[in-house]
Formats: sequence, C-alpha cells, structure tokens
Amino acid sequence: MSEDMLIHFSSNSSNQSDQSSLPTKIAKLEARMVGKTSSAVASPAQAQAQVQVQSTLWSAAVKFGSPPDSLPESLVSSDDSDDDNGGEFLIQANTQKRRKVEDSALFEHVEAAADARQVTIESDSNKVGPDVNKKKQGRGRGSSASGRGRGSRVCDQTRIETISPSNGQLENSHKMQDCFSNEHLGLDGHTSLEEEVTSLRAKVAALEEELTKSREENSDNQNQCQQLEKELKDLKDYEQHMKPKRMKIISDLLISISKAERQEARMKVRQDSLRLGNVGVVRAGTVISEAWEDGQAFKDLNTQLRNLLENKEAVERQRKLLKKRQSDKSDGSDTEAVHDDVLFLDEVYKSRLASIKREEETVMRDRDRYELEKGRLIREMKRIRDEDGSRFNNFQILNHRYALLNLLGKGGFSEVYKAFDLVEHRYVACKLHSLHAQWSEDKKQSYIRHAIREYNIHKTLVHPHIVRLWDIFEIDPNTFCTVLEYCSGKDLDAVLKATPVLPEREARIIIVQIFQGLVYLNKRSQKIIHYDLKPGNVLFDELGFAKVTDFGLSKIVEDDVGSQGMELTSQGAGTYWYLPPECFELNKTPLISSKVDVWSVGILFYQMLFGRRPFGHDQTQEKILREDTIIKARKVDFPSRPSVSNEAKDFIRRCLTYSQVERPDVLSIAQDPYLSYVKK
Repeated sequence: MSEDMLIHFSSNSSNQSDQSSLPTKIAKLEARMVGKTSSAVASPAQAQAQVQVQSTLWSAAVKFGSPPDSLPESLVSSDDSDDDNGGEFLIQANTQKRRKVEDSALFEHVEAAADARQVTIESDSNKVGPDVNKKKQGRGRGSSASGRGRGSRVCDQTRIETISPSNGQLENSHKMQDCFSNEHLGLDGHTSLEEEVTSLRAKVAALEEELTKSREENSDNQNQCQQLEKELKDLKDYEQHMKPKRMKIISDLLISISKAERQEARMKVRQDSLRLGNVGVVRAGTVISEAWEDGQAFKDLNTQLRNLLENKEAVERQRKLLKKRQSDKSDGSDTEAVHDDVLFLDEVYKSRLASIKREEETVMRDRDRYELEKGRLIREMKRIRDEDGSRFNNFQILNHRYALLNLLGKGGFSEVYKAFDLVEHRYVACKLHSLHAQWSEDKKQSYIRHAIREYNIHKTLVHPHIVRLWDIFEIDPNTFCTVLEYCSGKDLDAVLKATPVLPEREARIIIVQIFQGLVYLNKRSQKIIHYDLKPGNVLFDELGFAKVTDFGLSKIVEDDVGSQGMELTSQGAGTYWYLPPECFELNKTPLISSKVDVWSVGILFYQMLFGRRPFGHDQTQEKILREDTIIKARKVDFPSRPSVSNEAKDFIRRCLTYSQVERPDVLSIAQDPYLSYVKK
C-alpha cells in the first residue's frame, strides 16, 4: 500500500518542483491521506467521515495498548497551521490505481474474516448451554482475549505489524481500517448466531407452552380420575347399601310365590285325594298301619267293571241257553226256522260281548291312567309330608345367598330343596346333608368323608350332560349343603312311571346323551366310574337335555390301575337291578372298570323300550342278592311286544355281555354305529 502511495506521489512531484521542501510536503500529504483537508474545501459528508476515521484510530490505539498522546499530532489534532494553504498541496487521487488497491485489500479482509468465523463456529459447536451467553458477552471486547469477536484474531495478527514504527503512520492507519472491517464481519456472524439462539428460544418457549398444556391436561385427567373414583366408590357404597334391600325384595317375592305354590299343591292334593283316594290308618289289634283307600274315581271304575262283568256273565248265560235249546229242537220238522233264530240270537249275544269287551278295555285304560295319577299323588303326598316335617321349611336364606323355596325330594340322609341364588340370580338345587344325632362318631366321619369325596369328584366336572356342582358350605356341626345345577324337568324315573314304555327314537337319544357324559368322564386325566346309573339319577332340564347326577358312589380310577380295573371297596352299595355280575362276586374282591356303567346303561335302555327291567324286575334287592339273580343273568330275553329294531336289540346284547372281559368299555361302545346319527 505504501509503495503505491510513493509511486503516486512521484508522478505528481514533477509538477510541483517549485513548492516547499519535500519533508514538509510529505507531512501534509499524510495529513491529507487520513482526511485532513481544509475546512473550506471539505464537504459536510467528508467532515463526518473524517470524524469517524479519527474516532476509529483513537479506539484502535487504545485497543492495541498505545496511549492517545503517542499518536502523531497531525492525526490527533483536527487543527493544522497549514489548513489555510492545504489546498495547494491537495493531491488528486489516481482512481484506477486506488480502486485496485482497495479491491485487493477488501478481498484479503473478507477472506481473513471468513477464516476467523469458521474457527469461531467450530469452537462454539463444542460448547453447550451457558457458553452461548459467554460468547455473546465477549464479542466486541478488545481488552479481553476470551471476549474478542470473530475479527479479533486477524486484528491480533495485524496489531504486531501495525505497532512497528518502520511502517509509518499511513500503513498503521490502513491496518486499523482492516481490523475495523474484520470486526464488522464478526458482528455479522454474531448476528446469525443470535438469530439461531432466538429461534431455539422460540422453540423452547413453544415446548414449554406445550409442556404447560400437557401438565394442565394431566391435572384435569387426574381430577377426572379422582372424580370417577369417588363416583365409583359412591356407587359401590350405594350398591353395598342397596344389596340387602334388593335381596330382601327378591326373596320376599320368591317366598310369596313359593307359599302360593305350596297352597296350590296342597289344594290339588286334597282334590285328587277325593277323586283318587287317600292314605288311611288301619288298626289290626295292636298293630297300626297305613293303607290306601280308593277315591270316588276308582269307586266308579270298579262299579263300571262290576256292571260290565255282570252283563258279560248274563250274556254268556243266555248264549249257553240258546245253544242248549238249539240242541233240544234239532229233531223237529221246523229245524231250519229254529236254526235261523238261533243264529240270529247268537250273533246278537256275540255283538254284545264284543261291546262289553271294548267298554271293559276303556275302563281298564282309565284305571291305568288313574293308577299313574295315584302314584303321582302318593309321591306328592309324601313330599308334602316330608316338607312339613323338615326343619328347613320356613324359607331360610342359607350362607347369606341361597333362599330355600320348596322341597323337591328326600332321600335316606339328605333333602333337596329348590332354591334361588340371590347373587348369581339363578335357580339352584340345595342338597342338605344331615348327620343323625344318634350316629356314632365313626359313622359320622365316614359319611363326611363320603360327601367330601363326592364333592371333590363332582366340582371339577363341566359338561352339558352332567349336572354342575356350584358350591358347598357348612350349616351347623351336623349339617352341610351342596349347591347343584337346577333341572326344572323330571327325572327319568318319573318319566318311566308316567310312561312305562318309550318309543325307540326317544329312548335312543336319551342313551346317546348319557354316553356323551360318560365319555367325558373317561377322557379325563383321572377317569371316573359313576357306578350308580339308574333312572332317578338322570335328570332333564327345561329343554329336554338329559344330565347325569349323584356322584356319591363314584370311583376315581388311579393311573396305576391295569386294564382289569380297580378293586371294589364298597361292595353291597348301589342299586342291584342296574349292577353287573362282577359286583356280586363274594369269594374275592371284585375288579371294576367303566364297563360297570356300560352294563347299567344297557339295563336303562331295555327298561325304556319294554317297560320293565330285564333281570329281577319284580324282586326286591334282598331277594336279588339272596337268589343270585344277577349272577345267573347270562342271557337277555326280549318280549315280542312292543316292536323294537334288531339294531337296538344287538346294542343291548353288547352292553349286557355277561363276561366283563368281553364286554366293551365306555370309549369302545360310544363308537357303536347305533349311537351315531351320521347317515352312511
């Protein structure tokens, strides 16, 4: 830069050789180059620029550690003794050469500022958080090394060159201008960083606002949850408060209905007793016994039968007389006419006898129907008597849940009540087991073990053709209750008493359902033998589905039992008409398996088809045991009527195979084609 200035000066010095000395002219020239022009020549804009240059030089001098009084007087003072005649020494600028010099200097300054900015950005990227504020506060400071801007490094490099006195004041002033330009470039980088910080602050503010909204929503949700929890607690409290009232209302309604049913049942029994008969007390000496006394319907039937019998005897007597008279007159001349009269009268008598027979058959059918009604009446009378004598007949609520209604039946050691579950809102059957006070402790413990074993077997059984066991609980030290599924239909025993002979189609579907339940029992990990299949243990629900119940004598087949079966430890128990021959072997402990149930189902099927049991039908259990009736039952005989298919007879023969080894088990007989409804 100084070399260009000297060249420019030498080009103008040839025209001013007659002026002042050369040192004086150089001093004035340096003053003019830094803006020291005459006030008469300088314009207001030039004066303002001159002030800015002086202030820049002053600040640069302070920044680089030079005292203000060390500056040349021509640069510090704005007054000069040569201002008045400075115009004659004013050098006209060579615009082309100055433009080249300025462009070159500007390019170097921009390049240096870019390099400085790149270094600063790389150093700033390694800092986080509060360092941004430190950089922001440090930019523009000249006295602190840590607080310099992006142009400070270039300024530091030029400061050493600037303070060298050999370069002259002109070169120093241009170096100061270069530093000033680099500081402006650093301010530009600072501006972009501030914009980035401002953008980040805006994002942080947006996130903080979003966080505030989320917290508010969370607070609202928590308030709603607390409100809902409070409402739920109130509802539970209300439910807990209303539950006894609701149970009381339901139980009262059920009790009122049951009372009405009891009254209706007793009224019907009284009416049927007048029509069909009643149980009376007969005294023979010192012995008092009960005997049946026929009602008016049976009396009327007996009267009709007697009349029909008398008419039949009368007609038969007249017919005999007619035949005798015909033989006496057989020798007469009018034999032909007499013969016609005899034939005519004989035909009349025959017609009358046929009419009497039809009437007699009608009366006998009515009598059979009345006998069935009589049997139902006797059972209902027995039920009412047992209900009246039961200690649970006052509509108790057991276990704070089961409302007892009416008695369904009574066995040897238990009573079965129809009840309503006030929690699940369904009808159930409560079987009440009572231990007699006069029993010994051993007998009581044996009965309890028996009931517990039945419960443990029954509680795990879930199948459409097996009655469910819902619950078990203790009532008092001598009484406990098992809660069973309620079947509103009759049992098979009641059905057979009402209709002794069932059509083969109906009997077959009942057997199929029973076998489906037995297959379920034999496909479990622990197989179960029912051992007490009989008509009373087959129930029907409201839809007519058959369900097996009463697992009191059931046996659990252990895994280590062989193919021959398990030992029968309760020999003598069960219903003898439905047990196979191996259960009556007395010389050794019998081995039983599911083939016991196959035999029982065969007896049931035979009874449904023919109206009687195949072995020992008219015998008592004691007589069956005494006369070895079942042990001698080696062959099945079928009556001629009613008509039954050969497939049904063959199926019964397979079920009633005498040899236990040859008899099929449950899983085998269930595959029999007779039990399948798939058309082939």
